[in-house]
Amino acid sequence: MSLSEKQQILVQAGPVVALTAAVFLIDVFTPLGWADWLLYFIPLVLTLRSSSPRAPYHFAAVVTLLMALGGSLSPTDIHPGVALLNRLLGIGVMWVFTWLTVRQKQAQALLAGAETARSQAEAHRAAAVAARELAEASALGALHRESQTARELLLSTLRLDGIIQSAMDAIITVDEGQRILLFNESAERMFRCPAKEALGQPLDKLIPARFREAHRDHVQGFGRSGVTSRRMGELGTVTGLRRDGEEFPVEAAISHITVEGKKFYTVILRDLTERKRAERLMRQSEERYRRLIAVSPVAIFVDRADRIIFINDAGLRLFGAVKADEILGKSPLELFHPGCRTAMKERIRQLLEGRPDVPAAEEQIVKLDGSIADVEVDAARFVDEEGPAIVAMIQDVSERKRLEEQLRKTERIAELGTVASGMAHEIGTPMNVILGRAEYLLERVKEEPVKKGLQTIIAQVERITKVMNQLLSFARRRAPERRPLDLKDVVDASVEIFQERLARNRIRVDTAVDPACPWAHADADQMNQVLINLIMNAVHAMPEGGRLRIGLQPAGGMVRLTVSDTGHGMPPDVAAHIFDPFFTTKEFGKGTGLGLTVVKGILEEHGGSISVESEVGKGTTFTVLLPQSEKPMADSR
Repeated sequence: MSLSEKQQILVQAGPVVALTAAVFLIDVFTPLGWADWLLYFIPLVLTLRSSSPRAPYHFAAVVTLLMALGGSLSPTDIHPGVALLNRLLGIGVMWVFTWLTVRQKQAQALLAGAETARSQAEAHRAAAVAARELAEASALGALHRESQTARELLLSTLRLDGIIQSAMDAIITVDEGQRILLFNESAERMFRCPAKEALGQPLDKLIPARFREAHRDHVQGFGRSGVTSRRMGELGTVTGLRRDGEEFPVEAAISHITVEGKKFYTVILRDLTERKRAERLMRQSEERYRRLIAVSPVAIFVDRADRIIFINDAGLRLFGAVKADEILGKSPLELFHPGCRTAMKERIRQLLEGRPDVPAAEEQIVKLDGSIADVEVDAARFVDEEGPAIVAMIQDVSERKRLEEQLRKTERIAELGTVASGMAHEIGTPMNVILGRAEYLLERVKEEPVKKGLQTIIAQVERITKVMNQLLSFARRRAPERRPLDLKDVVDASVEIFQERLARNRIRVDTAVDPACPWAHADADQMNQVLINLIMNAVHAMPEGGRLRIGLQPAGGMVRLTVSDTGHGMPPDVAAHIFDPFFTTKEFGKGTGLGLTVVKGILEEHGGSISVESEVGKGTTFTVLLPQSEKPMADSR
């Protein structure tokens, strides 16, 4: 490598190194939750201009190391698992992008070389055609000479050794019987056959057997009408046969002249093997690129002129589509929530005005069934032979956001438990003192107004004590002591507790227990607490009477307990928060909002779950799932 070439490489590499170092510093000092690793794509694009075909791979390897190092040094502001997944996704996308781009550049270079060769062949063909026209003109002039001299001059003219033999295309002349009279050097190379073996032989020798009859008819028809479909550059392909039996695609042009009543046909042939191979390489590269995109776990679609022209399988699944036709042709804006469209239009405008990419953004999509999902969208601009377009990569982050929300709730509950424990300790003692003094005074005073005041104090102190006891139960819930448990006994015992109140409120109870229902693996006391809470909520929901239904059924390795009422029900926005701490639909002073929170916590500690379905005016159903006992019911007793 010369000194000037080394200097040129250093000049090219300097901005890339400086830009990469700057991105690395930003990555190190930016919290993990930021998608700043996308900035590495900027110097990566610069390396694609390098004359070295391996430069993008070397840079991708360096950036992989820097992204890993930057992730370990950056301040932590999200869950490490989420940050690691985000980094790994970025590295994977970067490597796929680098590999596909390099492969495409190589394929384009190969095709460009083939096109150059084709242009050179066109020039030689033009020379050969000119030679043929000169030969035809010379042959026509020879008609005025003696017959023998004319034939000798015709053959000499047709050869035109200086031009014909140097032509890049194969030139073959045959007589009316389609026997070869002229076979130039390019024809020798093309068919791998010396001219001395070809001359005098039928043209059929150069054509596969299955095409010979059709070719002979075509030549004869051309001799009669002068019309042919075989014009250079316009014919699809015909097939030639080399001396060693190899078939290959050729492009053919044919003409004829008549000398002394005899027809002579000249064919110019061009070997298309290399061009077909280059086109096949390009098609394979494009197909491989499409397959990689199609199987990508990230949803990807391509937008051109505000219409989606491509979407992969992950994209179809994300939007709830079965066939691509359900998405193709739509505007991208139709697939996103109306509240996101203004920001999306601005991002699209920036891309169409020349910006290569835009920062990742969280948006909301509207699936074909009308449901909404949270997504993260990365978009970039690219240009191909059809013009500018936008590629968008969409990742469903609904689960991640759900986990983040659950983590926030868990942290809030943990903090709440600590506060509740402290409050119960600090408030419990003075409340007991107040309650004791109030009860003492109530026994000794005679004045009715004073008694009523003391009774009010006692009622409110008891209410405070009840709330604090619930807080303590919430904060210091003991670990469950699980053993085989017949939930039917728990149901019967819980209903018995409320028997008088159910009768007073005109509530009818129906129980449906599947005889095949297995026993649960659960803590009996805590299950009693769960049933009492659920039945109490049902009673409160039916102040004018109604129907309480309790069911037990097996559910695939679990035991399903359902508690349904025919009460006033809840709208969806209320049902979504029913298990949140301190959330209650009861009047002020009649509920703490901790009952269902405690129930949910108990069931999760058991490895179970609870869900709610409710409709305003029709009632509410709570569904509890608990692990079944591994012991048979007979052994459990």
